Amino acid sequence: MVPAVSTSSASETARLGKLVEYLILDTPPEREFDEIVEVAAKLLGAPISLVSLIDRDRQWFKARYGLDATETPREQAFCDHAIKADDVYVVGDATKNPLFAENPLVTGSPNIRFYAGAPLITPDKFRLGTLCVIDTKPRERLSEEHETILTLLARMVVNALESRRLTMRAHHQARMMTKLAETTVAVSQAMSLAEVARTLTEAARSLVVADVAYLHVIAGGASVAFDHFATRSGEKNQPPPVPWQAYGDALIARKGLAAATLKDLPGAVKTAHPVKGSWIGFLIGLDAEEPLGHFQLWRQYTTSFTDFETAMVTDVVRVASAAAERLVGR
Repeated sequence: MVPAVSTSSASETARLGKLVEYLILDTPPEREFDEIVEVAAKLLGAPISLVSLIDRDRQWFKARYGLDATETPREQAFCDHAIKADDVYVVGDATKNPLFAENPLVTGSPNIRFYAGAPLITPDKFRLGTLCVIDTKPRERLSEEHETILTLLARMVVNALESRRLTMRAHHQARMMTKLAETTVAVSQAMSLAEVARTLTEAARSLVVADVAYLHVIAGGASVAFDHFATRSGEKNQPPPVPWQAYGDALIARKGLAAATLKDLPGAVKTAHPVKGSWIGFLIGLDAEEPLGHFQLWRQYTTSFTDFETAMVTDVVRVASAAAERLVGR
């Protein structure tokens, strides 16, 4: 089986970003996936079958038949090799394969000998994981019929993932619209610049599920200047990989960044680094000749901010701009 996908850091980061989009990691069992692994195990005569998703440092099982474990370290995952293949990846006897002979999953429970995995390839060609079958006894090969069955069932898993993603997106957007209304009210009622900063960064970060939000206030006329961070972990320290101030300076100068998607402040400016992630920035201050500050959001993965998300945050920042100008007396 010839590897068909690059393992470079850029392509792997993009793959992880796509996996995040499906909002499926660490979710409870679902009947549709459970039925597919049961069918795979029974049709191929295997005691174990799994829908395995390859995360950054682990393989996590969305569905499992004949196995109690819910995940394993990625370095032990047969599926980490299978996602790089064009077709079904087969290991006839793991004890005789130099890649797997010393693997803890071979030398210990569940005592893997035979493995066959079909990659789960999304419509836009990202490889999220595999549908695999495992046996505790070696096999010489997988029959052509069984290989076809496994491939077709893997496509069924991808179809189920796509259907689930679209449903989740619709529900997510409905929830976000409700949160947008709540956030807009909270920001507009803020009674100080510090409260505007806290409410805007924490609410907007949560609104679009960004990793970090950062607001830098430069209301010079009121002799006010401060920073405010909001992160998933609750820490306020600046994450080292993100050049917040450089982005902010470029945003204010409108240099070195993509053209604004909106004509009026706080026009959103977006960019994505192929490895580090995606960034979106706004100026705050609608009517002043000089901005009152800049607001930024960052995602660790390359998943871009959608137009829907950008529009929601733009609305919140516009309200925050008006509140900030009112509080500094402009």
